[in-house]
Amino acid sequence: MAGGGDTPSVPVWDVAVLVGAVLVISTIVIVTWTQPVTYELGGTQQEVLSVHTGLSEASLSFEAACLDDPCEPLSAWVVPHDGKESWDGSLNGAQEISLLNSNETESSRSLNEPLSSGEYRIILDGDGEYTFEVTINRIFPHEYVPAIIGALLVVWGVWRKQQEQMD
Repeated sequence: MAGGGDTPSVPVWDVAVLVGAVLVISTIVIVTWTQPVTYELGGTQQEVLSVHTGLSEASLSFEAACLDDPCEPLSAWVVPHDGKESWDGSLNGAQEISLLNSNETESSRSLNEPLSSGEYRIILDGDGEYTFEVTINRIFPHEYVPAIIGALLVVWGVWRKQQEQMD
């Protein structure tokens, strides 16, 4: 310490409990904090996001709602990511999902077949203002790995603290 004082060292198991709790809580907040995003489309295709399926296959679920009156049709294209920074407009190998028809104001749709492991671009095609949300259902949900590691750290830290108090 700067004033020449002395402080006891913090046991590693106390730090493990703190780090583990942060991992568990932050993973829960991140996974549950999804909000639909509003997009205004001008009749052209627009890349809205990229998704990564992780180490295994994954299925996608889409939710869309029209904010205009009258509602125009809306489609989503799932395009395999080519590794380039920006999308070049190509729909080679793309899968189209009709999200909204002319008479619909909101819908929920899912892909018929799971996507293989890899990265994909989601392209919206429509004319108007929409809210849009995508849910990725992975076979191996790797987004929960930090929470599992955090829970193990908390359990180990609490157990080790109890062992210290017994001595």
